[in-house]
Amino acid sequence: MLEHLDLAQLLSSYGYLALFIGCLLEGETMLLLAGLAAHQGLMGFVPVVFWACVGGTCGDQLLYWAGRRAGVRALPWLQRRGLAVERVTGLIERHPLVAIFSVRFLYGMRLAGPLLIGASRVGPLRFLLINLIGAFCWALLFASGGYWAGQVLESWLGNLKPYRLPILLGVVLLGGGFEFWRRRRSHRARPSRQ
Repeated sequence: MLEHLDLAQLLSSYGYLALFIGCLLEGETMLLLAGLAAHQGLMGFVPVVFWACVGGTCGDQLLYWAGRRAGVRALPWLQRRGLAVERVTGLIERHPLVAIFSVRFLYGMRLAGPLLIGASRVGPLRFLLINLIGAFCWALLFASGGYWAGQVLESWLGNLKPYRLPILLGVVLLGGGFEFWRRRRSHRARPSRQ
């Protein structure tokens, strides 16, 4: 069955949609793969950066508005998940523009950060503008990383066409394994309820 899988056809048909949806959530693994696909000519580099930026911006905007609506009621929920709410809240209070820009780059704060920023009552226009700039830089950085990884792999392996599916599966497994390890580690770090 896998030998009949045409990765190029799948990417040309669904690649940008999958990238957009993946970047609504966290998306780093998906974006690295899209950068690699751009290196192979299966996707365009500029559309990869564009759709990743749009997906990342939309996802953060939704979380921001959820945080605005929930307000401080969201804080105990986030704290129970072992997130460094006080540290991020302090960063938002001291340097709101830096917090908005960098939250997508902070380990473990991609989803919680926009909620906290919304709860802190940072203005919507300010958040949108800085969020767009941050999303563009994030998309460009990770897409470039995937593109560069394609160059390195090609210099080691030569033509990557026979290796596309194993590379895809390897990156997905590594990304999934890292996410599993991260969740398990944060679960252990949470204080137990008594």
